[in-house]
Amino acid sequence: MRSLKDRLNIDVVDSIRIRAPAQRVFATVANYPAIANWFPPYSCSMEGGGDIKEGALVQHRYGRPPFVLSRFTRRIERIVDGERIEERYIDGDLRGTGVWCFEQHGQETLASYHCRVEALSWFARLGFVLQGSRAHSEVYQQYLAALKQQCEAAGV
Repeated sequence: MRSLKDRLNIDVVDSIRIRAPAQRVFATVANYPAIANWFPPYSCSMEGGGDIKEGALVQHRYGRPPFVLSRFTRRIERIVDGERIEERYIDGDLRGTGVWCFEQHGQETLASYHCRVEALSWFARLGFVLQGSRAHSEVYQQYLAALKQQCEAAGV
């Protein structure tokens, strides 16, 4: 059985195949302020405004007041246009890393998010202890389904 300390950490990859070019999927994910338009439970804002770039800080909120389930800040560490976004969780409920990958396979893109984080808030800790990586995957599977719908509808 895993120790309590180990249970406060997750390392999980969630992915989905989307019938859209990798560049479109990348651009949709990278447009952080617009995410709430197609996935309402989740909202993001760029600290200081502006576009996504290396070093940018992105404020994330999952849930709506007064029922905000998670808040955290990610710093964009590295961007490979159309292919990859590397992030670091630096403040809030979680600490660790996240990496988006966008791989073109014919007419489809495999979009995946690798999340390796430690829970710091009591609510995140409770979720990780009770559900492990499922706590993250349940949210991200909904996010990825909405991403798929958004990207595929944009191609029609």
